[in-house]
Amino acid sequence: MSPALAAFLRPSPFALKFATKGVLAMALALYAAFFFDLDRPYWALISAAFLQTRPMSGMVVEKGICQVTGTFVGTCVAVVIMGCFAQVPELALGSVTLWIGLCIYGASLTHNNLSYGCVMAAVACMIIVVLTSSAPDDFFSVALARLSELSLGALCAVVVSALVWPIRVRDHLGQLADTAVNATFRYMALAFSMPLEADRAGSQDTAGQSQAHSQDQQRERMAMLEQMMTGLDALNNLEIDAHSARYEGPQGKGRIRGVHLLTRRSMRLYATLKALHQLRHPEFFVPSQNDDGKPTAQTMELNQAQNQEAERFSQPTQDLMQRLGAAFQSMADNQGTAQARKTLKELRGECLRLSRGQRSITALEARLLFSLREVLGHALVILQAREVINHPGRHQLRQPSMSWHRDHGRAAIDALRAMAIFSATAIFWLATAWDNGAVAMLLGTLFSGIFVSRGDPAPIIPMVLKGLLLAVPSVLLFGNVMLSHAQHFVPFVIIFSIPLFIGLLGAVVPALAGIALPFVVFNILLVMPDNGMTFDVAYTLNRSLAAGIGLIVTIIGFRLIPVPGAGWDKRQLIRATASDIRELAERSTERLDSWFGGRMGDRLLRLARHEQTRSREQEARRSGENASGQPDEAQQQMVGMPLLTLGLTGMDIGRGIGFVRRELGNEVPRPVQHALRELIHALADDYQHCARGESPTRMRAAGDRLCEVIEQHRTMSRHKQALLAGWLTRVQLTLQSDALRQQRS
Repeated sequence: MSPALAAFLRPSPFALKFATKGVLAMALALYAAFFFDLDRPYWALISAAFLQTRPMSGMVVEKGICQVTGTFVGTCVAVVIMGCFAQVPELALGSVTLWIGLCIYGASLTHNNLSYGCVMAAVACMIIVVLTSSAPDDFFSVALARLSELSLGALCAVVVSALVWPIRVRDHLGQLADTAVNATFRYMALAFSMPLEADRAGSQDTAGQSQAHSQDQQRERMAMLEQMMTGLDALNNLEIDAHSARYEGPQGKGRIRGVHLLTRRSMRLYATLKALHQLRHPEFFVPSQNDDGKPTAQTMELNQAQNQEAERFSQPTQDLMQRLGAAFQSMADNQGTAQARKTLKELRGECLRLSRGQRSITALEARLLFSLREVLGHALVILQAREVINHPGRHQLRQPSMSWHRDHGRAAIDALRAMAIFSATAIFWLATAWDNGAVAMLLGTLFSGIFVSRGDPAPIIPMVLKGLLLAVPSVLLFGNVMLSHAQHFVPFVIIFSIPLFIGLLGAVVPALAGIALPFVVFNILLVMPDNGMTFDVAYTLNRSLAAGIGLIVTIIGFRLIPVPGAGWDKRQLIRATASDIRELAERSTERLDSWFGGRMGDRLLRLARHEQTRSREQEARRSGENASGQPDEAQQQMVGMPLLTLGLTGMDIGRGIGFVRRELGNEVPRPVQHALRELIHALADDYQHCARGESPTRMRAAGDRLCEVIEQHRTMSRHKQALLAGWLTRVQLTLQSDALRQQRS
């Protein structure tokens, strides 16, 4: 049975509870609206329906607060607009257009339910001005009615969510944290367990063995990519959903701080581990063949350099990394937290003993062992963060929130598109004087605002149109035929709830949610239950036509003014990262890591989302493997993760600069300070160059100059100087690998 049929014929217990809670919330909102004799009770239903899309208690409360606050702000702006332009509808609509652009601009820059609040501010202002433009005397009563109806629907949704089969955000966050930590540990286990390329090459002689080796390598790549994407997706959902935990008791703020700590340390761990894995396994990140199937000179030179560096790792260090792989696999298999901490501490001690006990250790291996201690330290903090999320009362934690990446250029494009969509529907409404033209304006404004948080909403809007087409026959049957025979509230609610319940059952399935949720909303909008409703088929079809026009205009708007793609986001994120790297030269060392890590966290999550979208698109275009069993170019690009590796490289560079500045201290001689600033700016420039596929050209000379000046002024110990030299070598190789990866992506 297909998932679509199973959603309705064999629904899961969660789907039944979800649909039942949604119907109860909407029925309660409708009863209260009838009881208080509100003008348009269906607005209370719509309010309750939108809040039930994520039925966890804290999320419903937060979204309800944002909805009521946004509606209140929009109402106040509508008061000002109508007070100034009540006699000139054209100027009033022009002012509404500017307000919609401002709200959508804010929605694009904010996150979570704050974005939804900005959209509701735009919708509320638009509804009030449009409904009262022909009767300005009724303005205050209409504004008060809209605010009352939406607030009543939000209150009913909160009550039902808290009392009927309550789902807590804290349980949801605990599950996501477990998923993120286990996926991260599995990724680490795969990374450390993978043997060196030189070891594999020495044990394989025949062509058949070489082909088997290539296939094994490909499976290892895919397994690592899958675990990394699973972990990053869980971290992304944690950051989005964590803010709602503050509405579930005094321990909610502790859980939020635990989420921020888990995200930051996981990002640092991924960045460090990526650099280490790229050093040990250059073939994982660097394409080995040119377009004609032959290895390029640059690739051969880089692979030779990295393999020579990898061969300098002593056997005890390689054995230690194999032990790390086995240990992290055991932790991912639900080893106890206490035992995991004990194991991690023992391994950190082993790293320290190796770094101090070996006499002929190279600078690169010293840096490797130092980075391994960093990785194990991050893993310990990750375990603590998971404990804080599950049991915040047992730990006292101070952790600042993440800084969000704000793309003002994309926000301006979203605002321009929303203004164009509203202007087109408003001009159509003024030209035709069509009563139901306001429906087209409402839907255009609503969906152009809701979709600003989507990476590419163009494929989703046609699904909304399908939901409308499915809702029309449902409304004709239930809303016009069957409801006309209901004489009391109970049979009215039972009949009206049937299509709503069916739609909510389908909303649980991700593949059907884009159709099922609009189906529910359009059933409410087209029936419009109130005390004076009429059962007129022509009126229903007329309103359906207006809704269709609004959606079609929205689709055209997104086609003519599309959402900036991954190329735009990549350029903006890389430019912002390079700017932050340069600023590391000027900021104080006390909060250097927290400032840079907080700003990089959201960027890495965004790059991960783009990587997931890009991978799905390439996988869909992939035609399979060729006759020799080697993956085709699309698959090679998918495995290389060029966007995400750039973000991880930026994080690693920032962390390394923080290490150098902390070791030098605050009292730095002027020549050392000048050389360090030159190195930081050279790293930022080379980072932007490698993002364009150009090899780094400045950092090697700047790094050598810094090492010379430090040795002259003796501002760093010999051991720390070796760590600095190893880090510079590693970053140089990493940037060269990323540049080659970008050339082929």
